[in-house]
Amino acid sequence: MGNLMSINGLRQSWTKHRQLQKPWQEHTYIAIDIETTGLDPINDQILSIAWVPIKPPMILIGEAQYHEFCVDPDVDLQQSPTIHGLTKAQLSSGGDVKKVLKDLEDKLYGCVMVCHHRSLDWSYLRDNRLTENLHFEPLGVFDTLSFEKNKMSFDNEFQLHNSSLTLAACRTRHGLPIYTSHHAMDDAIACAELFLAQATKIKPHNEKLRFLLKQSR
Repeated sequence: MGNLMSINGLRQSWTKHRQLQKPWQEHTYIAIDIETTGLDPINDQILSIAWVPIKPPMILIGEAQYHEFCVDPDVDLQQSPTIHGLTKAQLSSGGDVKKVLKDLEDKLYGCVMVCHHRSLDWSYLRDNRLTENLHFEPLGVFDTLSFEKNKMSFDNEFQLHNSSLTLAACRTRHGLPIYTSHHAMDDAIACAELFLAQATKIKPHNEKLRFLLKQSR
């Protein structure tokens, strides 16, 4: 049994290695946004989640998904009604979060996850109590925030501060329109658009996926 597991592990590693060597345009990406009650993935709750597939150069809006989830009556939504527009009345009849996360697990397998703040979104998928029996295995994670931060750190023209790394600020620098609402679906699409704007400016344009992912670490 041990030898079989080792062989399967080697086969999976080799398959992933070959995928990472392909040009980044040949892969499918899943842009994700998660709205939560706070910044602690262990104790806070997921309120809503949205994702949209990307097959460069296209964003597949028709395949996008958005879900809101039920919360207990005593849960403190903190600033969510103000920031996300999510109220307890809306969340009293939300969907099954475990089923949605299972669907997302299947969707991410073999694809690249795209988000704007990897340390938060990825943590909620790995460390939240609702995901303890799930195994999210994307080929990699591209963080549009980290990409922009790395780019700006080498450009003396910009002063690096938190307000310059918001999703809206990063989009503005790439000439993308401003989205005024702070909604998981809007933010997932906004993140997808930003990703394509960032990735297409990397030269050479047919660079391998491994190189693209390094740009956002």
